Amino acid sequence: MLIKSKKLPKYVLERTSGAFQYKRNVPDRLKAIIGKKTFRHSLGKTYDEMVARLPVIHKKVEALLRQLDDEALRDRVLATVETNFGKRAAQMLDAGDVDENLDMAMFDLGHQLEDEQGVEPMVVAHLIGGSLPYSAFSLSEAIELYADYKDASDSKKVSNQLARITTDLRLAIGDYKVDEIPMNALTRADANKYRDYLLERIAPNSVTRYINSVRAVINHAIIERGFKMENPFQGLRIKGAGNVKNARLPLSDIEAQTAADVFLDDDTFSSIYLLLRETGCRLAEATGLQVSDVNLQEAFVEIRENRFRGIKTDSSARKIPLSQDAIKSLQGHRIGKSDDEAIFARYAREGGAGSASAAMLKRFRKVITDPKKALHSLRHRKKDQLREVGCPEEISRVLLGHSSQDVASRYGAGHSVEVLREWIAKTW
Repeated sequence: MLIKSKKLPKYVLERTSGAFQYKRNVPDRLKAIIGKKTFRHSLGKTYDEMVARLPVIHKKVEALLRQLDDEALRDRVLATVETNFGKRAAQMLDAGDVDENLDMAMFDLGHQLEDEQGVEPMVVAHLIGGSLPYSAFSLSEAIELYADYKDASDSKKVSNQLARITTDLRLAIGDYKVDEIPMNALTRADANKYRDYLLERIAPNSVTRYINSVRAVINHAIIERGFKMENPFQGLRIKGAGNVKNARLPLSDIEAQTAADVFLDDDTFSSIYLLLRETGCRLAEATGLQVSDVNLQEAFVEIRENRFRGIKTDSSARKIPLSQDAIKSLQGHRIGKSDDEAIFARYAREGGAGSASAAMLKRFRKVITDPKKALHSLRHRKKDQLREVGCPEEISRVLLGHSSQDVASRYGAGHSVEVLREWIAKTW
C-alpha cells in the first residue's frame, strides 16, 4: 500500500509493491572505481522498518564514498609525484617517509601546478603539504571491524556489549566524534569524558571493563589497518577501581552448609553448588562443562575451552582434583551421555551462567542476606581455606586459575594432579 501522506526522506523510494528502497546515484568520479551507477538497498516493507534501517544504510554508503574519495585522491597524488619525480619518490610518499628533499620538491611542484587548468585543488594542496590524504576511519567503523573479528553476529553477548559501548560513547563524546571524524583525531580528553560519563552511573570496576573493551577495539583497528597512532584509551586512571577489600566476603562453614541445603531439591543446582564449594571454580566454568571434561577414573575436572564456553584467561585452563562427594554428584549427570554433551544441559549455552546465577541467587538470598556474600563468595572461601592449610601461593593460583606475574611459573609442564590433590584435599 503506497504511503502518499508522508514525505519520504532523501534517497528513499517507495516501490509499487509498497516496499521501500534506498536509491542513490554514484558520483561520476567514482563510477569507474565502484563499477556501477547506482546504490540500491532494501529498507523493508513498512514505513517504520524504513525509518529504522535508513540511518544504518545511509551511514555505510557515506563511509564508503568517503573512503573511496580518499583512496582515489591518494592515487592521483601518488601518480603526480611518480610522473614528476619517479617511482621511488612515490613509494617514499606512500610509506610516509618524506625527507627534506622530497618535501621541498613537492612544495615547488604544487605551486607550479596551482594555476594550471585541469589540476585538482586538493591534489595541489597535498603536494604543497608534502602529504597524502588520510583515509578517514571512524571509531564506529573500528567497532564494526572488531564486531566482524569477534563474530558478533553469532554471539548475542558480544553484540550487546558492543552496542552498549557505542551508545555510551555517543552520549559521552557525541555522534560526530564517533561516526564522522577519523579515529586518530580522538584525544585523551575524549577518553576522559567517556570515563567520567561512566563513573557517574556504574561502579569503577565496571568502568574498567568497558574501557578495556574500547581499548581492544582501537588496538585491533590499529593493527589491522596499520594506523600510526597512540590509543587515547590506553592507561586511563580510574579512581576506585581494583580489588577493593571486602567487596566480596567469603562464606563461613556454617553459611556454606546452610546455603547448600536450599539446593537439595534440585539435582542440577545441588551439583553446581557442590562443585563451586569443593573446587572454588567460577560459575561459568561449572555450567559450561561437557562430559569429557570430567575424568572420573583420575578424579579431576578439567577447565578448558569447549563448544559450550571459552575460558577467561590462559591461566584459567587447569585440572582441579575432585572429592568423592563431587564425583558421585557429577556421575549422575554423565550417565547416558556422549563425551561432547553438556554436564548441565540446562545452562550449557550462551548466557547460561547468568541464568544459573539468577536462579540460584534467588534461593541463596533466602538464607544469606548479606549483599557482600554471593555464590562467588565460595571462591573467596576456597582461597582462604587454602591459605589456612599452608598451601603455597603458586599452587593456590593454579587451583583457582589465577594469573601469575612470576615468569618462572610459565615454564614446564606444571604441577601434577596428585600434588594439587594433596593441598586441596585438606580443605574438604
